[in-house]
Amino acid sequence: MKQVFFFVCASLFACVGVAQNGLGDEVDKLGKFLESIEERYVDSVETHAIVEAGIRGMLQELDPHSVYMDSETYTQSNESLKGRYNGIGVRYQMVDDTMTLLEILPGGAAYKAGLQTGDQVILVQNDTVAGVELSSSEITNLIKGSPEPLAVVQIRRESTILEPIEMEKSSVKVSSIPAYFMIDDQTGYIKHTRFSATSAGDFKEALDDLKKSKMKNLILDLRGNGGGYLNVAQKMTDEFLEDRKLIVYTEGVHQARKEIFATSGGRFTDGELYVLIDENSASASEILAGAIQDWDRGLIIGRRSFGKGLVQRTIEFKDGSAMRLTISRYYTPTGRSIQRPYDDQDLYRREVKSRMQTGELFEADSIKLNDELVYFTPGKRKVYGGGGIVPDVFVPEDTSHYNDQIQRILKSGLHYGFAFHVRNEQKESKTLFESVSQLKEQYIISDEVLGSFEVYASKHGVVFDEGLTVEAKEFLRHNLRASLARIEFGYDAYFVIDSETDSDVQKALTEIDLGTSKAIGLK
Repeated sequence: MKQVFFFVCASLFACVGVAQNGLGDEVDKLGKFLESIEERYVDSVETHAIVEAGIRGMLQELDPHSVYMDSETYTQSNESLKGRYNGIGVRYQMVDDTMTLLEILPGGAAYKAGLQTGDQVILVQNDTVAGVELSSSEITNLIKGSPEPLAVVQIRRESTILEPIEMEKSSVKVSSIPAYFMIDDQTGYIKHTRFSATSAGDFKEALDDLKKSKMKNLILDLRGNGGGYLNVAQKMTDEFLEDRKLIVYTEGVHQARKEIFATSGGRFTDGELYVLIDENSASASEILAGAIQDWDRGLIIGRRSFGKGLVQRTIEFKDGSAMRLTISRYYTPTGRSIQRPYDDQDLYRREVKSRMQTGELFEADSIKLNDELVYFTPGKRKVYGGGGIVPDVFVPEDTSHYNDQIQRILKSGLHYGFAFHVRNEQKESKTLFESVSQLKEQYIISDEVLGSFEVYASKHGVVFDEGLTVEAKEFLRHNLRASLARIEFGYDAYFVIDSETDSDVQKALTEIDLGTSKAIGLK
């Protein structure tokens, strides 16, 4: 075990470029510590667990983003960044404790096996998953985590239970762009969820398709995007900036300054750009938003971003585990670091909750700006360092769903369950919509339908003692329409409907109508 720990320490020190000559005493101390536990401790001890706990503890002393991952965690964390996973190719929602299929990805095993939207999965690998309290991750692990090449599921389709279906798991591509479409004749919208290995290609395809529709304005939605690969952020930002403009630079004590510049041939260097961010937009999202803001290239709309300005390198160990070690900071083109202070790591992790408590998510005046870290763009606009990207246009958090009953509905998936009920009624009456555009233009959720939903929700344990408030009614009208669009036409259709009442998107459209970008000199 002593040799194992020496290997871990040597790997860590070598990878960060620290000369080991001055660390001999520390390595000897750690080795003697483990050797003493293994040979002298009163009880038997699993020293492997101690080593892992020790590495975690040491990394926690550094910064919030240097982390250790065991082999299973590391494998799972890589899936979303690879843009592919090994599975059967479905998207699902837990509806009243039952795995209900919302989307069957073309080309996947589920698609080939004939599974359909609305199918309810009751057995996975002979384990019951219907009517039991399992998390989405637990169910996903039953399918993806099993070493068996075949996934065996049993389906309930409407009222019929089908024979068990065997499907051969395969590599399934997951796009980081769940939706892109034209909101109006001139304005395109792209939702981007992570900066994965396949994101740059997905993004180029979306841009090209929207340009064919004569897009002049683009709303790029980075809300909730926690980041990913820095080089992918560079490639996507490159699509908006002119040749030789600085995108980002990185620097650390053991890492020389590295500058990354835009190249020629960007797909959207002239049109008007509007980037949506929120408190969960982090890292690579902030690199893109920071470059756009610093070059006066577009308007940043929403709420202050997370504030992660540290760059990690993954260091793998022989047992399949790995650590992500912070090796440098990144800086936006004006030279600002947007990393929040992390002296108090507990406070750092509670930041988003703290912003709600201080009112920052609801009032722009509540944003704490660091007047000592002021920078100026080429257009002489003030931008701030030290704590995320402050938007050019603030939009308060939508609190229409901050209601206990609404939260229970969303958590239990009852909105999707009821949407399936509505769709089945439409099937019976042969009034299904032919396109999402038709649904958008012609379908509304009436008071009668809302009343039916209240009855449906009460049967599943969510009772509105005093009826629905006006705000809850409006939220549910919108949410039920969007949910119906998703199960009928796919995930992108959800965003088509959602954009109608999305306060950030609507604010961007207002700024386009007002000509704000041109008025303040943005290109």
